Amino acid sequence: MTQSYSRPEDAGRPIPGDGPEPEPGGTHRPPSRMPRTWRRRWLPALWPSWRVRYADVAAPRPLDRPWARAVLLVAVAALLGSGLWLLRWSGSAPTTTPDTFWYARDAFQYAGWSEPAADRAAADITCGGLMRGSSRPAGTRPDCVRYRTALPGVAPERFQRIFTSRPGYPLLTVPFIRVMGTAGFSAATAALGVACGLAAVLLALAIGLRPLQALVAEALFYLLPTGLWGSRLLAEAPMMLCVMLALTGAVLVLREHAAIAGSALLAGALALLCVVKPANGVVLAAALAAGAVLLLPVFASRRMFLAVAGVAVLVLAGNLWLGSTLHLPGVNETLQDTFTWHFRHPDVPHPWHRLPGAARKLWSDDIGPATLENPLIPAAFLFAAAGLVSRVRWDAAWPVAAAGFTGAAVASVHPIVSELPRLSAVAWIPVAFGLAALTARTAGRPDEDVPSRPRRLEAETADLTPGG
Repeated sequence: MTQSYSRPEDAGRPIPGDGPEPEPGGTHRPPSRMPRTWRRRWLPALWPSWRVRYADVAAPRPLDRPWARAVLLVAVAALLGSGLWLLRWSGSAPTTTPDTFWYARDAFQYAGWSEPAADRAAADITCGGLMRGSSRPAGTRPDCVRYRTALPGVAPERFQRIFTSRPGYPLLTVPFIRVMGTAGFSAATAALGVACGLAAVLLALAIGLRPLQALVAEALFYLLPTGLWGSRLLAEAPMMLCVMLALTGAVLVLREHAAIAGSALLAGALALLCVVKPANGVVLAAALAAGAVLLLPVFASRRMFLAVAGVAVLVLAGNLWLGSTLHLPGVNETLQDTFTWHFRHPDVPHPWHRLPGAARKLWSDDIGPATLENPLIPAAFLFAAAGLVSRVRWDAAWPVAAAGFTGAAVASVHPIVSELPRLSAVAWIPVAFGLAALTARTAGRPDEDVPSRPRRLEAETADLTPGG
């Protein structure tokens, strides 16, 4: 059956139903092509296509998984920390101080060595590190070893008890000593120094920095004086490790990311810090407790601030109770050690009355002139303060800043000019994180009141029922 048109001008048009209908775009039909799956299988392209296929998008990539990114970040942080630690270790400065002998001696004795063997090994390690620097002791290395080996028999017992009352650092080195022998003491210190870099990355992520800025904070930690003292055979490496872990726990509690885990981390790190270096542990616990109580009217998440203050006060009270029960050397004994030059002179009356004058002299005669002579020091602290204030949440920035003030407090309680760089090393921890925060692209300042719980935004739906 054929169909005719009523109008003459439509005579040339194709009649619907007679033959294939043209496509909407026109009458031209594209040439036949083989299926795409067949072409992809048997005729691969000579170069990758710039188009992203659906199969490629749907397939998960290794770094798309959170645990894979975490493993990669830990690996990069460990490699970076190991390289920078070796860089600071290989410098020209001595790797030990006279205090190294007492820490190493206790470590070898805890590992089961006899007293003569422990004294000899500790003296050999200490003298080997002292002979590296320009300010090496007088005499030869055998003379130094003989002098150090005989110290436990002539040094005052009160002076030795100051080191035996802080067994944290020696106990941490015992597993390495039992496996590696004498070299285990240095290997344990290296492991603790690298762990400081990992703790720096963890703290940077906790306060809100991105992974790249976290690695920058780790690098700055090693390049600043913190990295120098963290690579010496002293208790500074485990001390700073405990400080950064305690700060991480406090920040996790304050930001309500993991309140229970953060509280446990804060309590454990503060307790271990009191065992490693009691002065730093007591001062940091007091600073966190006081800061949390003073900032209660400012922030809305008061439960979290009370939790931080409660944990800090609990650890502080436990440390004071344990010290009084076991009759451990306290701050008064430390002041007597300072003013009697390691108990070589009779005790001074009222050491607390002498402390303000000695601390004032330290700040006016040593710290102040040294700061003015090197303008990079105040500039670093000012820029770090600007980074913490402008780029970090305020409820996460104040614990880091409080840790910096503990360095000044510990140095003031021990007004010894020769020990000032080591005792004030903690003050550089906020500098590393503040300068790293300045590298962030945008400033993420929070509101004045940080809510106690994160607010949930729920989508509102309209009532579409008839007559609504």
